[in-house]
Amino acid sequence: MDKPYTYCEEDWYVGPCNRTDAEHALHLVNKDGAFLVRDCSINTNSEPLVLVVYHEKKVYNVKIRFFEATRKYALGTGQRSNDMFDSVAEIIKFHSIFPITLISGRNTAGSKCPENCVLTCPITEKDVVQLLQ
Repeated sequence: MDKPYTYCEEDWYVGPCNRTDAEHALHLVNKDGAFLVRDCSINTNSEPLVLVVYHEKKVYNVKIRFFEATRKYALGTGQRSNDMFDSVAEIIKFHSIFPITLISGRNTAGSKCPENCVLTCPITEKDVVQLLQ
């Protein structure tokens, strides 16, 4: 398997971290635009990672998909955007300039209204460990 794992060297990549810990850490940071990238719990070739973003007191988990045929990455389900990227780092760089559209999967009043957020505050593995102590 020669999937490009260059994201492993990035500060915002925290590796294996469960959803609960990632969400808790971001709630403790309590800063709009705070984000990290963690391994997906199902961790398949097609869905290897999750982008976790804090915005307006909510945490959003957005799957990062990998397309073997094109060697490209994309966010979410593909229903809202067909943006494709050569690397996970390109996704992060793009959305540090252009807002990412966040939609809550939880059934709360008004949760289907999309939120827009720019990725501004990378959270590192070291940050997560310190926050969860």
